[in-house]
Amino acid sequence: MVIGIDTLQDFRDVTIIAFTIAGTALFLIGVVLAAVIGSMTFFTVRRVKRVISDSVQPTLESVRETTENVRGTVAFISDHAVRPVVRTYGIFAGARRFIVVVSRFTRRSDG
Repeated sequence: MVIGIDTLQDFRDVTIIAFTIAGTALFLIGVVLAAVIGSMTFFTVRRVKRVISDSVQPTLESVRETTENVRGTVAFISDHAVRPVVRTYGIFAGARRFIVVVSRFTRRSDG
């Protein structure tokens, strides 16, 4: 069977058929590529979630534990070291101020 393109209408018909076949083939290729890219994205997201849950969650737990330990240490140091020093310094500062005030009264009464 020999296909001959003798007229402009025959050329038009062959062109329409060729573009229809090419368009259908490209559409099917696009659908397959979209499905492949979508599935790859889905599996990549699942893998990232797994990595995050396996490595980041334990790290966050460790950071929380460390934070609690630091809070406890700060509270202990504050109660047993800083507060007595501040109280002692306050007593000395109050005594010094008391001496300054009393010395002013004694000077005025002398003069």
